Amino acid sequence: MKSKLVLSLRARATIRPAAVEEAAAEILRRRATVSVREAKDQISALMARAEAGEDIVITSDGEPKAMLVRYRPVVGGKAWRPIEAFRASMPVAPDSTAMLREARDSGY
Repeated sequence: MKSKLVLSLRARATIRPAAVEEAAAEILRRRATVSVREAKDQISALMARAEAGEDIVITSDGEPKAMLVRYRPVVGGKAWRPIEAFRASMPVAPDSTAMLREARDSGY
């Protein structure tokens, strides 16, 4: 089920397919493009250029197939907690047999 926001944005969007192709072509014009064969021959130099921040598009038969970009680590998610902190947050009674049987028999 889509949210109301997504549906309203989709309803207002009137993007022409030609506009998408024009935007993609403009992006390719601003980036260095090399063929697969050139990329094979110059991979070390291309990687150095990508590391410096240049975006390099690799084409096959004139069609873009891949892009070399500078590596950017992805940082996200919850902060890591040691297992001891997890165990401390889940107290267990000295004898949890009765609690486990009750949970099992209730069908969760």
